[in-house]
Amino acid sequence: MANSNVNLKKAKFLSELPLSESDELSSVSERRSFNDGATVFAQGSKLPGVYVVAKGSLRIFRGSGKNRVQILDVIKPGQCVGEVQVFSDGIAATTAEARGATECWIVPALALRQAIMRNPIVAEVMFRHVASKLLHLIPLLERLSTNTVPERVAQLILDQCAEAPEHGNIVEFRDTQDHMAKYIGSSREALNRGLRLLCDLGFMQSTFPVVHIIDMQKLQRYARGLQ
Repeated sequence: MANSNVNLKKAKFLSELPLSESDELSSVSERRSFNDGATVFAQGSKLPGVYVVAKGSLRIFRGSGKNRVQILDVIKPGQCVGEVQVFSDGIAATTAEARGATECWIVPALALRQAIMRNPIVAEVMFRHVASKLLHLIPLLERLSTNTVPERVAQLILDQCAEAPEHGNIVEFRDTQDHMAKYIGSSREALNRGLRLLCDLGFMQSTFPVVHIIDMQKLQRYARGLQ
């Protein structure tokens, strides 16, 4: 999926709109390319509109004043980010970084607001996307507040496995251990301790970046805190 090239009007964000509005927004959107690791937009910057990923992906994260970083999401082809800013002051609450060679369309915020004024269906679609982003954050907040680091490591492995079911019980991480630690709100050292513990418990074998899940059911129970 990371290498696919999604047509803008077929992206979920615009495909749910009436054809006339989809055509109008597509005609005023700009496509931009970003190298791997490039900052697409920075936390605190003014967003020009909604970013729809056409190729590659965007790593979305937020930093704190204590030099701590939490990765919140990875936006893949057909998905978008920036909907909330259309309804606010346009200031980015997060940073987006290109993950691989990435291309995005930028749907201008002004054009979106005008479309919302013209057609209530556009407003409904926008609100639905904003709501889905909020719902996505709930399990993340629950894991960070209630789960131990090893439990979060277990869930991260399960999430990666679910993204590539064709690989069976084999997971190969594309990200570095530093990035993986930021997904689960921990340090690299704590991540490594979690990986070792899961191996010692007999749930998996690890020769990073490849993980072989040996007992899927026990790993799933462990991730839920059912030890």
